[in-house]
Amino acid sequence: MPEEKLPTAFLPAETAEPAEIDRQRQLLLESPEIAEMMDAMLNFSVVLNTQRQALLINKALLEFLTAHGIINALGMRPGNMYGCRHPSESPGGCGTTEACRHCGTGTALWEALKWNESAKDCRILSKVSGEDLDLRVQVHPFSYKGERFLLMSMMDTSADRRREVLERLFFHDILNTAGGVQGLISLMADSEPAEVHTYVPAAVKASERMIDQILSQRDLAAAERGEWQLKISEVGAVELLREITGLFVAHEVARNKEIAIEESCLDVHINTDRTLLSRVIGNLLKNALEAESPGARITLSCERTPGGAAFTVHNPGRMPEESRLQVFQRSFSTKGAGRGLGTYSIRLLTEKYLKGKVSFSTGPDGTTFRAEYPASL
Repeated sequence: MPEEKLPTAFLPAETAEPAEIDRQRQLLLESPEIAEMMDAMLNFSVVLNTQRQALLINKALLEFLTAHGIINALGMRPGNMYGCRHPSESPGGCGTTEACRHCGTGTALWEALKWNESAKDCRILSKVSGEDLDLRVQVHPFSYKGERFLLMSMMDTSADRRREVLERLFFHDILNTAGGVQGLISLMADSEPAEVHTYVPAAVKASERMIDQILSQRDLAAAERGEWQLKISEVGAVELLREITGLFVAHEVARNKEIAIEESCLDVHINTDRTLLSRVIGNLLKNALEAESPGARITLSCERTPGGAAFTVHNPGRMPEESRLQVFQRSFSTKGAGRGLGTYSIRLLTEKYLKGKVSFSTGPDGTTFRAEYPASL
């Protein structure tokens, strides 16, 4: 009776037996020049069999893996080596999940298995390093003694990507605020003289927020150099949400849409960096507004948690499957390459600087993003 094949949503799931892996490795080691050349590379490199399992690992990658507790990576696939969160979603592991269809490493391997050299950018949410890994992956198929193998080299571009994202984040957020200021000024210009004063407090708040963001960007740049300290103050949830909704009510993305704070919202107070927290909630709100059509109702709320507070932003639409699989990845945006920051900036600020965590759910009842923060930093 033939062995039942494992399910896959992308690349073949079948793996080579340990004895076969050992045979292939010994075949490659018959030529010591192969391992020597790989060890001479500054970038991570690994030779894979056609089942995408590691046979030879160079010194640079081996040191990285050992430092993160991976002692024996022989026979592992790339996603397992790096601690990608997705292999556990399918019995076939790395390369066989729905998310693998959108993975740079997965698509590069798919092309290489058709005997085409391929280079792709790849973003991995790594459980091994605890950080995002941004990699430039190149896969070169080659033959040796009549057998086919794949040489995969990987360059870590995480630091460069992070700096790029922080710069784009600044312009993204400052334009959000500027759009709110412009909207408020337009309302003032179109109002009767007796009504103008009603918009002045909101305009003052918005201009103060813009200055805070400019100063915050300076601080974020310092943080990347390890020179920045958070500016901690007490923040009340209701006041913060009112300030943010007041800014966006006049924003272009909110035209003909309703923004509301839930009646059940608790006025939880936490000690945190107010500017960064307002940027997170503001980005969540803007993303929700951009995802909806006129007439939609976006709601914000806050609840007390055992460790602090959780803010939620809900919009009635269901997130497309492709977007759901890539949420929180660096540089991913539903608006296309080079446009916006998607939800990565939210996770970056929440986890790296505010020591919180962010999650989401999406379904027939809509999409809800939830950001949790400690009672005190």
